[in-house]
Amino acid sequence: MTTQKAPVKTTTVHHLVGKRFVGVTPDAQRVMIDGEKEAKTGMNPMELLLNALGACAAFDVVEMLKKRRLEVKSYRIELSGERSDATPAPYTHIHAQHIFDVPGLDGKTATRFVDLAMNKYCSVASSLKAEISFEVVLGAPLEP
Repeated sequence: MTTQKAPVKTTTVHHLVGKRFVGVTPDAQRVMIDGEKEAKTGMNPMELLLNALGACAAFDVVEMLKKRRLEVKSYRIELSGERSDATPAPYTHIHAQHIFDVPGLDGKTATRFVDLAMNKYCSVASSLKAEISFEVVLGAPLEP
């Protein structure tokens, strides 16, 4: 029996000026990464990490909703992260509030979908040492 090697992901981070960088993937996707205090052009690395966690879980949640043939009127994830006072300052706890406006979605199903997405399927969450918690809110429209 041969074991298959996991695919390797690559990206390149280019220094622009000061604490400004651009990350570029092999297929030319770009993200601005900015640690400057003023006139920011992108998120800082720790903000990117929170967004990556939210999006990773959301990818799976929307797939589960699609399989149930539920129409997503709006869906957002609001994340907050507590960091240690040490250097480095990793996240010690991340909380995600999944807010749905999906007619026909009940709380039990939504909670099951979010739990599976965040605790079983999300590779970003699995890559973190932080404690991760979540809550589900139903019937809330997207904020303008």
